[in-house]
Amino acid sequence: MTDAATDLQTVPPPAPAQVTKKAFAFTDPGCRTDIRAGALLILGAVFLWLWFGPQTSAKIYLVGAPLLLWGVPWQAIQARGGRPGFPWKLGVAMTALGMAMWPGLRFQNGPGEPIEVQIIAPLLTAAGAWILLWWPVAMLGARHADQVEKAEAHA
Repeated sequence: MTDAATDLQTVPPPAPAQVTKKAFAFTDPGCRTDIRAGALLILGAVFLWLWFGPQTSAKIYLVGAPLLLWGVPWQAIQARGGRPGFPWKLGVAMTALGMAMWPGLRFQNGPGEPIEVQIIAPLLTAAGAWILLWWPVAMLGARHADQVEKAEAHA
């Protein structure tokens, strides 16, 4: 007869389940949290503009914008050291959506008045353009990190 305690000690613990689900994401693993939070606040402010109202949405945008203004350059600088996760897909999406919204958000206050654009289209475009502006800096760093890894592997 065997003891139950010794049987439990000989059984190896189960391996942890690995998630290999492939899905599209605007930010990759390694993206800074301040960029993710800032982008979420900016997108919320832009797309909930009519629901929250211009004043509340502008305040939300002003909370999210500094997070992007600070986080994107740091992400690009850290990418030069090998950090992955620069949110280029988010920058492309924000810029493209802002540019696509631009014609539909034009208005005229009255006959003969100048044509204006609701501010949300330029704000979204500007946030996406800021991310894309730093993309070459991040890509140079990623290429440099890859070259260093290859050189170390051959050595």
